[in-house]
Amino acid sequence: MRKNILLYLSLALFSLTSSAQEAKQILDELSDKAANYKSMEADFSYRMLNDADGIDEMQKGSILTSGEKYNLEIAGQKIISDGKTVWTVIEDAEEVQISNVPEEDEAAEEYISPTKILTLWEKGFKYKYVGSENLNGAAHHLIDLFPEDPSDKSFHTIKLFINKAKMEVTKINIKGKDGTDYIYSIDEFNVNGNIAEGQFTFNKPNYDVIDLR
Repeated sequence: MRKNILLYLSLALFSLTSSAQEAKQILDELSDKAANYKSMEADFSYRMLNDADGIDEMQKGSILTSGEKYNLEIAGQKIISDGKTVWTVIEDAEEVQISNVPEEDEAAEEYISPTKILTLWEKGFKYKYVGSENLNGAAHHLIDLFPEDPSDKSFHTIKLFINKAKMEVTKINIKGKDGTDYIYSIDEFNVNGNIAEGQFTFNKPNYDVIDLR
């Protein structure tokens, strides 16, 4: 009986190690590919889902990035950064909040820069290869990410769906501890296009300014 328990334990540990290695190989390939992106443009759908609370909300959004600069638009807000300053723009209220980009060692635990979304797994996560899944008619890898320090996170798992043929992330499902799923689906994705520098700054003098620096 003792031998059987040890055998099952050994097989389980081998399976966990193997799935982590397979996940790492895929994620490393994604990171290598993302390192060659000088710029990125994407349109996405955002869904917040909580069956227990009867929540099912859908939004559309878009993002531009170039190096550490980004322009994110979702839910009536624009969040723009030139890599040093962040402008959070509420168009309907004609208001803009200005803050500094947080230093890496000062960033809030939940903070993930939009420029890091395609490489978020590189720091602070463990990972597991779950298997293959068909999504929108295309074969995908499914990899689960788990925070190394889950105690101060509002989520317990991030599920990555990676198109096998294109080696691109097409869907991200952040599973909250409160039962809420935050699902991002990439509708359009282009890289290395020419993006005007003006996309990464904000200047409308008639807007109310709240300076948080």
